[in-house]
Amino acid sequence: MWSHRVRCSGNFLFYEVELAFCGKIHLCAHNLGLGKVTMNELRQQLINKVLSCSGRPLARLSSRLRSISLLNVMLLIVFTITPLKALSMSEENEIKLGAKEHQKIIAQYGIYRDKDLQDYVSMVGQRVAAQSSRPNLEYHFTLLDDEIINAFALPGGYVYVTRGMLTHVNTESELAAILGHEVAHVTEKHGLRNQSKAKLLDLAAQIASAVTGTAGVYDLGGILGGVLLKGYSREFELEADAVGSRYMAKAGYSPDAMLNTIEILKDKDRIEIAHARIEKRTPQVYHGFLSTHPDQDTRYKRAIMESSVLLTDYEQSIEKDDFLTKLDGLRYGPTKQIGVVRKNVFYHKNLGIKLRFPQGWRIESGARGVQAVSAVSDAVLAFSTARLSKKVRGREFFETMGMEIREGKDLTIGGLPAYLGIADRAETPFGRRPARVAAIFNERRRVAYILTGAGAQDLHKIAADRDFIATIFSFDKMDAADRKKAVKPKLEVITVEEGMTMEQLAAASPITNYALDKLRVINGLYPKGQPEVGQMLKIID
Repeated sequence: MWSHRVRCSGNFLFYEVELAFCGKIHLCAHNLGLGKVTMNELRQQLINKVLSCSGRPLARLSSRLRSISLLNVMLLIVFTITPLKALSMSEENEIKLGAKEHQKIIAQYGIYRDKDLQDYVSMVGQRVAAQSSRPNLEYHFTLLDDEIINAFALPGGYVYVTRGMLTHVNTESELAAILGHEVAHVTEKHGLRNQSKAKLLDLAAQIASAVTGTAGVYDLGGILGGVLLKGYSREFELEADAVGSRYMAKAGYSPDAMLNTIEILKDKDRIEIAHARIEKRTPQVYHGFLSTHPDQDTRYKRAIMESSVLLTDYEQSIEKDDFLTKLDGLRYGPTKQIGVVRKNVFYHKNLGIKLRFPQGWRIESGARGVQAVSAVSDAVLAFSTARLSKKVRGREFFETMGMEIREGKDLTIGGLPAYLGIADRAETPFGRRPARVAAIFNERRRVAYILTGAGAQDLHKIAADRDFIATIFSFDKMDAADRKKAVKPKLEVITVEEGMTMEQLAAASPITNYALDKLRVINGLYPKGQPEVGQMLKIID
């Protein structure tokens, strides 16, 4: 097999590699942030020495030994040059790289517009970062306007947390744990090492292909790359736990808060995986926490709690109730959601209309409007609009869209003229198939409201037609009471009163589906916890 070590002296990095089949290899590079020319020379030097080590070209080895040696070569390149490149990048170049990517992150997610909350997140992050191994680096902490539960970091000191993540945090120490974990990714240069490894895996595959002259070994690089990168993620996440817990402890935050945070995120992954299984979709889990922090593996717990000996007093840390008060009014739900969704009712204030979708269906923004997907993802009902430019109504309206309509009829829905029918062949998320269609015409606004429903297994009849019809006839104009209801959901902090249960709070919540599970997770009460009288609790209102 092989081993390696690296040492730094002045402006140089000295690298020594030893392989069982060719002995020691010595490399040297300037510690200046390796540019393309220097890195290419270093790679070529390593390749040449390995492929012709001790005057015995690799191609002369037996087929079996050559295959083993090639695997060693690929692993060697990935695991030796990768940390060398990450270690040797200058801080100036690292900051430039992070600043460039930072602009892309802001453009994609947007900043959450609450200066007080932004400043508070930054204050906690800066306190933790000051205790890191790179305290002189200028750190930037940003709260992103995104409902996804996420926190991540870029090289050069750029750290991000989403409002979706903040919804699941219950104390300042837990926030410090999340930010400390991400600061550790920066100080340990995980982003640089991960980027370098991905590029070098491709290089390793090319070397193997060139030596053997076969595409089969080249393909091995892709397979090996996938396995190594997945393992790498676990390695980095656990290292960030251990290093980040030391930073937060030295900043005055108890490391056990990191364990609390990990359990909350694992609970969130558990319910997301369970819900996705029911809905037959891909789960959206946070960094695969259930795989990187399995319940039966206690190593990460020991590593985190070992940092407790570093804990210092921090009298300015606020109490849990004061922390929760800072979250009061935090926006909840998708940032780019069209209209307002409360439970299963869709409101559109600008259009002045509302729809009631089937109970248990999930409601999401679609390509041209909003759509509801059945509980098991076998039916979709889409709502969109179109401009009325001609005196074309009824059947003709759909015929101009290329649809052949059967069982059509003119009627009135929500006080407006409408047309209802079945299109024999319509474009749907499941391909071309029969679809229930309806168009409701608003002559004053010169707009048509279009509803299209189809099922995955529909060939002639429409299996979910009863649900489609019920939603279509629920269409109505909004009144004054509806306009008061049509407010985007937000997080509210309440004081628990006598007799209050999580079941009652879930029933009153505007969350569309699985409200009980979601409320319990964000309060650290999953799976069966109940609040105590006088306790401050997060709800969605």
